[in-house]
Amino acid sequence: MKSIQESKSLGVILFTFLLMGVSLFSGCTKDIGVDTTATLTYPIVDTYQGLTYDDLTQVSPPAEGESYYGQDAQYTGNNPSYTDNGDGTITDNVTSLIWAQDLCPSTRSWSDARYYCDTLTTGGYTDWRMPTVKELWSIRDFSMGWPWVNTDYFYLVGDGTEMGKHHSWTSNTYLVEDEYQNEQVIGDPHFIVNDWTGHIKAMSGNRFVRPVRGVETYGINDFVDNGDETITDNATGLMWSKNDSGEGFLWEGALAYAENATVAGYDDWRLPNAKELQSIADYSGAFPAMNTTYFNLTKLTNIKGQTDYPFYWSSTSNPIEGDNTEESGGTVYAWVLAAGYNTDMEGNDLHGAGSVVFVSKSEEYLTEYDMEIHHYNYVRLVRGGNVTKTPDGNPDCINSDRTVSFPDTNTTIGGGGGDTGGDTGGGATIDFTPGVTYLATLGITVTVAELTAIIGGPTAPTAAELVVNFAAKSIVITEAQAQTLLDTLKLA
Repeated sequence: MKSIQESKSLGVILFTFLLMGVSLFSGCTKDIGVDTTATLTYPIVDTYQGLTYDDLTQVSPPAEGESYYGQDAQYTGNNPSYTDNGDGTITDNVTSLIWAQDLCPSTRSWSDARYYCDTLTTGGYTDWRMPTVKELWSIRDFSMGWPWVNTDYFYLVGDGTEMGKHHSWTSNTYLVEDEYQNEQVIGDPHFIVNDWTGHIKAMSGNRFVRPVRGVETYGINDFVDNGDETITDNATGLMWSKNDSGEGFLWEGALAYAENATVAGYDDWRLPNAKELQSIADYSGAFPAMNTTYFNLTKLTNIKGQTDYPFYWSSTSNPIEGDNTEESGGTVYAWVLAAGYNTDMEGNDLHGAGSVVFVSKSEEYLTEYDMEIHHYNYVRLVRGGNVTKTPDGNPDCINSDRTVSFPDTNTTIGGGGGDTGGDTGGGATIDFTPGVTYLATLGITVTVAELTAIIGGPTAPTAAELVVNFAAKSIVITEAQAQTLLDTLKLA
């Protein structure tokens, strides 16, 4: 019989051998890695997109090697998990952040919104603050869209009819200055996240705010250059390609490029989902909006002749049901990150470097609202993290009983709950004179009364709806111009 000491020694030898074997095996196969979620300071909450799409509509999950394989639904990470604390607060069980269940009841300037957070008492807590753009983006839900939050936990305002009125402030100031700016980023622009349409944009004006409290390390990257053309973010557990694709693709081609890529001996690269991609955006005021100490970006020239940088594809579609129009969004679109300027039709910086929007996946389904330069986009590869392959997707992400409800408030033009800055239901009026002045610069002459009739109400139209309203009066206006008009009137 062996002694206890001999048994222990044998155990140590066996354990050491096993460790060596695992190490050697991992080195040969370039294993995706282990789940280190418990130690991550910036765990990415999965988009929760469980269905698969082609360039036009929902499709059955493509098999590996087929067109459109490798999209969001076929890789799954940390699924969203929330706890309603029953006191007006919601705990995110993935990020450990605690959120106010309600938005502020009326829109405010950025400074007033910050004061609102600083002086708020909810759930017995007084340490509320304005969220960073990465914190606020973490609660986006891409399973069904419209709105892009789970309204079982996160309440909205208004009656749900004014999609453009659900902008929420973040603490990140847009600091990229440029001689070619759209009016919406002139003044005191900060990044907003739109609960209804999902976008991240740089805007001025008056918006809502959803306060947050808790850990302040979430959203802070910890990049390491591995010396082999790869970058590891120890905060998220993700590994990135140091270089981008160097050329643009349509969405189908971007998926294929990622699935077939081999970099530094790794062949398990994928196209990042919208949240993974946004995690490496730099909102410090840098241009491009990505840390160039670690990441190499292809330089481009935009229509103003400026040095610019690519849009990067995500694997995430816009899963909107219904027709594929600008009004509804539609599955013809996928989400992208603008590393450089996100310009309007005239080439002016409209949404800001670091913005996240959706664009057409292909040329075939381009509409009059799509800019041609924004559908051949670039790829930044990702691998690793707490992500598993789910080739069949996850149809359970669709809640057939979903009900999007709103508190009994109103965001009408007259009520001031949109971007007019007044209290909801306060009956404030809109001065259309600045809109008349702006239209005059476009060579369009209208009176205040005519513009009032075109805008309609009491709910403000979207930019696309406004184009149609003008067309009914035989006036031609682009969607970008319509959006600028809404911004000028503080209705967008």
